[in-house]
Amino acid sequence: MRWLLSRPPFLSLPLPPPTLTLFIISGRNFTASQNFFAQRLSRVRGGQGLRKLFGPGDVRGFAVGRLSQKRHLGQVFLRNMGIRDQIVTHADIHNTTDVVEVGCGMGVLTLPLAQRSKSLTIIESDCGFLSETLRRIKEEAGKAEVEGIHSDFTKCGFQSVSPERFTVVSNLPYQISTEFVQLVVSSRHRIDRCVVMLQRDFAERMAARPGSKIYGSLSIFAQFYLKVRPLMDVPRTAFKPIPKVESQVIEIIPRSKPLYDLDEDRFFRLVRGAFWGRRKTLAKCIREAPGLKDLEKQDPLNCPFFQTSPMVRGEALRISDFVTVYEQIFGIKATRNSNPED
Repeated sequence: MRWLLSRPPFLSLPLPPPTLTLFIISGRNFTASQNFFAQRLSRVRGGQGLRKLFGPGDVRGFAVGRLSQKRHLGQVFLRNMGIRDQIVTHADIHNTTDVVEVGCGMGVLTLPLAQRSKSLTIIESDCGFLSETLRRIKEEAGKAEVEGIHSDFTKCGFQSVSPERFTVVSNLPYQISTEFVQLVVSSRHRIDRCVVMLQRDFAERMAARPGSKIYGSLSIFAQFYLKVRPLMDVPRTAFKPIPKVESQVIEIIPRSKPLYDLDEDRFFRLVRGAFWGRRKTLAKCIREAPGLKDLEKQDPLNCPFFQTSPMVRGEALRISDFVTVYEQIFGIKATRNSNPED
């Protein structure tokens, strides 16, 4: 605290307008004009200054002098406005839509979302980027109803989001992709749809079909609760700094009900066990997978499914096949809610 107050350059930085919006930090609300220390903590050692990454046209209207890229947060910044516009078009935002954005970065997506939506909630762990993005929205989209939540999304999820139902539009930090899918599933009754950019390999695994090399437990988990549709591929060159991976924008629509009513803990332990050994048969995986050893179950050789398909592997099974194995292995009946092939 004393160190911060003793540095004259920090004291000369302009504060955002006093009526900007509300932050929620550590469970406490306060106005941006009171966000004195958050503004001065925006430089983090080890980050790369944005002036070195971007030209003047990329950062117009954004006070980058006191901000830096934080590699430990997986920050890369979308700079292709054509890609930005396509994402916004796919999101189909109207003045009746409540929107949530996870990770605003430099506000490339945030400004058009704020201009089109009924309300916008931003969840961002970097207080410097959040504050600067909100300042810019106030200047360029003054009538927008915008709330900033300064928090780690993997810890807070959608719990602090005020609207009862909302649409999620985001260029996600790729390192939180798994947690994002899990949190979307846990809040699926509140989410109308998501249009999000993910690492392409991860997005393709979510939508993978049985028999493909990338089909696995993530595919089954996602498709059990969600409808996943690829929208467009995004090249690495659309970002600065240029990442090592390609990206993909996908649409996620939560199902009104999971595909089946069953014991979900047992079912997904079975699914994870099926992919425990990629080169092992499903029957061998069920016998040997560590995550299944404490569960009471039938020997696979005594189940009708394995008597007809003794050498089958997990990657060849549809969700409906896994449910059949679940019923025979655990002796528990599952109820189908909707067509598993939808």
